[in-house]
Amino acid sequence: MKPLFQAVGFLASGKLLFACQDVIIKEMSSDYPLHEIMVIRGLASIPLILLIIHFTRGLVAIRGCRPGFHLARGTLMFTAFMVFYLALSEISLTVATALFFTAPFFITLLSIPLLGEQVGFRRIFGIVIGFAGVLIVLRPDTDGLGLMGILPIIAALFYACCQLMIRVGRNTDPVSVMTLYASIAFVVLGSLTGLVFSNIEPSIDAEVSTRFLLQAWSLPQSWDWLFLILTGVTSGFGFMLTSSAYRSEEASKVAPFEYVMMVWVVILSYLVWSEVPDFFTTLGIFIIVLSGVYVLKREKTVHAKSAAYTGLSRR
Repeated sequence: MKPLFQAVGFLASGKLLFACQDVIIKEMSSDYPLHEIMVIRGLASIPLILLIIHFTRGLVAIRGCRPGFHLARGTLMFTAFMVFYLALSEISLTVATALFFTAPFFITLLSIPLLGEQVGFRRIFGIVIGFAGVLIVLRPDTDGLGLMGILPIIAALFYACCQLMIRVGRNTDPVSVMTLYASIAFVVLGSLTGLVFSNIEPSIDAEVSTRFLLQAWSLPQSWDWLFLILTGVTSGFGFMLTSSAYRSEEASKVAPFEYVMMVWVVILSYLVWSEVPDFFTTLGIFIIVLSGVYVLKREKTVHAKSAAYTGLSRR
């Protein structure tokens, strides 16, 4: 099998697992608080990530890394996905995922002030077209998606900052170790968030997203335990498959296929919730995807190890 086909196969499989994870979290959003889900997700993924580190690098790889740097990055990652999943409780998975895929645009734009990079007209044009697609999805001149539609874009901005930290810090630590620290941050920060909100009771008529954020922890039912643990298991295996994809082939060739996740979320949204995006939403998603692929392809001519190429995995 050619390396690129193998890499795309790994990536597509990993993205399917991440899409399944998002479906589970959206389904659980009416029954359990977001911070509890984040803690269980982190606890379930840590053993898998430790196994991956053990068999690929050896646990000694953890010892030489910078915990402060990675925990700071994990804090940004935690914020990004708290915001993303908060939006997911109220808007469709397809729309939320499409808006999150603006992350490569922010990575490119932020590289100008933070890294002093020169970004040419072609990439700027691709970014402008991509954000035009965002406006088509959000439709701000109508009732649109409101604040919930902005949250995935804010999540993408935080995620872009996570990716740029790697380049600003000239980090060479294994991605698996970074993922481990991110999972630890999820557990610690999720627990602290639960303590902060423990005395705040949402009103009966509160929005779904408000209840998702503020409701008290509760002991999961038997089948719910399985699904909540699966959020961590899918995250761990999804990370493993995505990392395998980027090890199998040059990142610049693999990265554009990140958008295969849009295929999975459209299929799963239809199967689980019978959702079909309308014409304008489909058009906006199509523009975002094409622009994102174009920006990623242009990145390889500027920076061989661009942060955009480290993937948009749910690490």
